[in-house]
Amino acid sequence: MTVTERVAYLKGLFEGLEIDTEKKEGKLLSGILSALDELAEAVTTLKQQNEELLDELDDVYEELSAITEDFLLDDDDTEDEIAPDPDQDLYQVVCPTCGEIIYLDQDMLGAGSIVCNACGEELEFDLSELDNEEEV
Repeated sequence: MTVTERVAYLKGLFEGLEIDTEKKEGKLLSGILSALDELAEAVTTLKQQNEELLDELDDVYEELSAITEDFLLDDDDTEDEIAPDPDQDLYQVVCPTCGEIIYLDQDMLGAGSIVCNACGEELEFDLSELDNEEEV
């Protein structure tokens, strides 16, 4: 039995008892039933609003999950690809074709070339001059 149904039952009992509402006790009971009726309506309204909010929250959660799947890395990606080793030096290179900033580590530089993720241009690195400078 819902709260509204309980209040309706109590109102029926009150009317069935034919209590005189002109007396103090009758006025008190009538006022209590009136307050209970208002409270029952408020509770019913709050329950409906809560159900609507829960439905909307479910929709938001589903959309957020879809966005997360679209924009975050796949499960196959490793943590090393997400965050480089903090002890490793990174070098910044600007692609001469598109201006994209690319960060490289020592292994990538040692490979001698890399492909720009933005434009596909192959960037080559000649580190022979750096070795000569370090010797001086």
